[in-house]
Amino acid sequence: MNTETEITPLDFLREKISDIRSALFFSQNNDIVKMPTSIVTVLRVDEEGYIWFFVNRPQQYLDAFEKEFPARLDFFRKGKSYFVQVTGKAYIVNDENTINDLAGLAPHITENAMHELLLMKVKMFNAEYHDNTQEEGSFWWNNITQTIQRWFFAARLGYKPYSLKHLSFAEQDYQLKRA
Repeated sequence: MNTETEITPLDFLREKISDIRSALFFSQNNDIVKMPTSIVTVLRVDEEGYIWFFVNRPQQYLDAFEKEFPARLDFFRKGKSYFVQVTGKAYIVNDENTINDLAGLAPHITENAMHELLLMKVKMFNAEYHDNTQEEGSFWWNNITQTIQRWFFAARLGYKPYSLKHLSFAEQDYQLKRA
């Protein structure tokens, strides 16, 4: 087996994340003041598994936020046959040199970014890749089951019952306890 041409899981995720580039960023800490949910564009995914991006600087004083907190990124783009969900630890990076080195911005743009934007990095602890392509031969079966569901159940546009097959074990436990 040739290890030079072998794709590692990190390389696979880097390729998929770079292809989608945009994600929803969720702070998952339980603090009273937490980072708002944001749409972000990834600057890069480094060799250590950190995803780097900017968020709009919150209006609150920056010291009101934890410097490290659990976070989730949901990568999805219309027209793509897959999506990626990443959970990990988010870090607030408030160093002007790091911002300048990472983004390769001119000094006046970096100064503007220091006042209006906030550099974040998320260390990937768990990443889930979901392929949305349908298996050949299952299309007719899905059509039949959807038609039967529409006949017997109240049809609400956009409604889909919970499916536990793509959830992590922690989410499954939460769903089962909630039911």
